[in-house]
Amino acid sequence: MYESWPLKTSLYYCGEGLGEKISGYIIERQFELSNYFLLLANWDCSFEEGCEMIVINKSLKIVGSHSLTPFYNSYNLYDIKEVLKDRYKLTFNELGHFELVVNYPKQYFFHRVVKLAKLKKT
Repeated sequence: MYESWPLKTSLYYCGEGLGEKISGYIIERQFELSNYFLLLANWDCSFEEGCEMIVINKSLKIVGSHSLTPFYNSYNLYDIKEVLKDRYKLTFNELGHFELVVNYPKQYFFHRVVKLAKLKKT
């Protein structure tokens, strides 16, 4: 079944194609923030699930992304919480915790727009 699916999925806004494609098939969560839209998408494969984090500017162009790709693991998104402005705590499978930082608009040319770091167990 999955073999025939395309590697990228087209994005639409209000029924109109954006001419942008993202990795993943299902948008699990989407947020509109002051400077950008944040999408979290998955591959619709529960036993080996990945998570795609995509930042889209207000002109509806992709400006950054990060892929959390599982190899013999599964990252099913359980929860997302904003902890500070442009900083989020992502919880996968109720066990894995990550900090997602969105740096948009970018303050420095060489900084990534999307940065993900695994949080230590507490």
